[in-house]
Amino acid sequence: MHIPEPEYRRILNNVPILCVDLLIVYNGKCLLLKRDNEPAKGEFWFAGGRIRKFESIENAAIRIAKEETNLDCKYKKIISIEETIFSKTDTIHSDVHTVNICCEMIPVNIESFKFDKYHNDYKWVYKQSNSYHKAINHPLSLMGFNDIESLG
Repeated sequence: MHIPEPEYRRILNNVPILCVDLLIVYNGKCLLLKRDNEPAKGEFWFAGGRIRKFESIENAAIRIAKEETNLDCKYKKIISIEETIFSKTDTIHSDVHTVNICCEMIPVNIESFKFDKYHNDYKWVYKQSNSYHKAINHPLSLMGFNDIESLG
């Protein structure tokens, strides 16, 4: 279900958005996608998106995994609940406040992986990085990805 832009802006101005972020884990590594849209354009992030009204967390996670990565995934469990706030800028038309339910997911068909049009790169990581947002590093740490990659 697509929400028309004017209505979505009204929602963003008044309420936080409930999302799932997906820790898709394969061979001891977690998938990060490079965002090609705001907020956090150009940053590596978990696959994720909005939960629809009356949609369960598990069903949202399975749906979004398929939409964003073309992967059929098994839902394993909730890892954490994170929160992000992005302030309005020239490229972000409204302040964005999300509550993110981070879910561990296991892919069942890794060979079909491909990212969607809202991402332009990906990587499989086995450690945190000081270049990642805290909403990425915290769930990674809870999954046992405790080493930190230092970039300069």
